[in-house]
Amino acid sequence: MTDPLIARAEEAARRLAPLAGRTERQGVDRPALDALARAGLHGVLGPEAVTGRAPSAPVYRRVAEVLSGADGTTWFVWFQHHPVVKMLAASANQELAGRWLPGLCAGTTQAGVAFSHLRREQVAMPATRLDGGWRLSGVAPWCTGWGLLDLVLVGATTADDEVLFALVPLAEGDAMAHGPPLHLSAMGGTRTFPLHLDGYVVADDDVVLVAPRAQWGVADAANGANVQPSTFGIALAALDELAALDPPAAAALSSRVEGVRERAYELIDLVPAAEAIDERLRLRAEALALGVTATAALVTAVGGRAVTGEHPAQRWAREATFHLVFAQTADVRAATLAHLGA
Repeated sequence: MTDPLIARAEEAARRLAPLAGRTERQGVDRPALDALARAGLHGVLGPEAVTGRAPSAPVYRRVAEVLSGADGTTWFVWFQHHPVVKMLAASANQELAGRWLPGLCAGTTQAGVAFSHLRREQVAMPATRLDGGWRLSGVAPWCTGWGLLDLVLVGATTADDEVLFALVPLAEGDAMAHGPPLHLSAMGGTRTFPLHLDGYVVADDDVVLVAPRAQWGVADAANGANVQPSTFGIALAALDELAALDPPAAAALSSRVEGVRERAYELIDLVPAAEAIDERLRLRAEALALGVTATAALVTAVGGRAVTGEHPAQRWAREATFHLVFAQTADVRAATLAHLGA
């Protein structure tokens, strides 16, 4: 696939890759994210009326593969931005979309998310109705990009068992704070913290979506059944390195990865999202296992040097393991365990 955005992503990847180990240890900085924004990579999924080009899932997937293979830490912060753009573009709150989408698509404003807790049975962030808005109190266990990003899309649960998504500034204040940093075994430089809200008031003007929790859960589970492009990005990066050390092993594993990748993307592009869920889950489980296998093969081929802090093999291996739990749902977990057990 050829596209100017992919070419710019490849150029950015060449700059990011040599520094990826240091970035993981010391943390992502805003200039690195701003460089991706100047390359146009924050608006890949933005509406054509704002960006001047139609949103393209295949281009986004390839950009995500390239960035995740080069520097998983920077990719993970960049990744958080796109669900915000997509949800805001589809929102009925057109005033809010008009206020934020131009800056978000240009990357002059950058955003993250804090709603993975909505996938749990227990309510972690209740929303109480007020006149003209909502009061949010609770803890979102995962919030990436503290100190880097401008906005956060917070998810909460109403008394009527609806999910509520609000777009608010990501900044310390009387009602917003962060807990101790999460010491992650991979993506450790992503500035990921629990987000604490204590009576945080959100105006109706800042609400992106309110929907029945069950309805949102079905759509979220269907989306989560698909393979994340970053899973392939890490595997392909490791296999590129392996090709110089053990061409037969690299060729055999690459063939398997490409086969799963082709079918996974075919399902996303050609089959309605609510269909072929079992196959999507099987492919995601197989892709996750292949990511672990590909990175383990590179560690094996490199030898002792692969587990030093300066060699990317150990970082890719940890990132492949991270993907086993990244955006995990109960169905994804079950499918992955079934595949690994087989």
